[in-house]
Amino acid sequence: MNRRELITALAGGCGASLLAALPSHAASPYPNRQVRVVVPFTAGGGTDVVARAIAVSMSESMGQTFYVDNKPGASTVIGSEYVAKSAPDGYTLLVASVPHATNPSMMKNLPFDTVKAFAPVSLAVQSPFIMVASSTSSIHSMDEALAQAKARRLSFASTGSGTADHLSMELLALQSGVSMTHVPYKGTGPALADVMGGHVDLMFANVVAAGPLVKSGKLRALAASTARRSASLPEVRTVGEISGKPFDVSAWTGVLAPAGTDPAVIERLSAEVRKALQTNVTREALVTNGAEPVGSTPAQFQTFIAREMQTWSAIIAKAGITPS
Repeated sequence: MNRRELITALAGGCGASLLAALPSHAASPYPNRQVRVVVPFTAGGGTDVVARAIAVSMSESMGQTFYVDNKPGASTVIGSEYVAKSAPDGYTLLVASVPHATNPSMMKNLPFDTVKAFAPVSLAVQSPFIMVASSTSSIHSMDEALAQAKARRLSFASTGSGTADHLSMELLALQSGVSMTHVPYKGTGPALADVMGGHVDLMFANVVAAGPLVKSGKLRALAASTARRSASLPEVRTVGEISGKPFDVSAWTGVLAPAGTDPAVIERLSAEVRKALQTNVTREALVTNGAEPVGSTPAQFQTFIAREMQTWSAIIAKAGITPS
């Protein structure tokens, strides 16, 4: 059929059958446009640093731009809700951390179901928290901090209510028999700024964000939250070493997609995250700042999240924190 005959046939009403007979073209492979990577914290914090390192690597590997979009607030709920309600097409991802596992126990009315609204992609990194104070503070050690907390009510910053840094300090206060005033922020950056300025006494900060500030002398490191010392700050003793009591809390960061995303896309993303974590540039950027690249399958990450939710729920109950 020549061009004139085709036009005549279409005009004559048999266009549908002709179009059906034309060869079909497969849909463009994923991804065929830029991907939004939502970080539910302000820029500059530990989660943001990890997200940007992985996004750069995945952009190069997958041939499309993975760009970070910071949506902080409400203990990560604002950014998480945005992703939960996004199209499940693989073009909007969430970089989640401990609040993802604590919010169900901290909040009565979350605008999404933490388990049902997301599809796990991969655990990315784990890292310790470092208890820090201003370099000009009168507090030079964890013991001094606890002693001062018994004499006067110290304040401590966090990246938001229910975050791991918040609950880590609550757990330490519970173990030590002291009370402190919690000052929540919308992210690590502004929280650390106020600790450095002496406006807040203490903070358990992700080593990824706090490490460089400790090394530059802007913050004083008092203790590490994990059972083992931080590889990037090996001179800093652990809470357990100092107190003689078991204490092992770590930060983690992972990638989630909206529930209903094509399993093939999830598997592709998971493989690419793991690949990104193994590249020399990304790995060096993370390890240098104290983050331990992990990586996992979607199923492994799902199991990990379930375990974290149980662990933090028990800690929240033990600390007597009432859900808001």
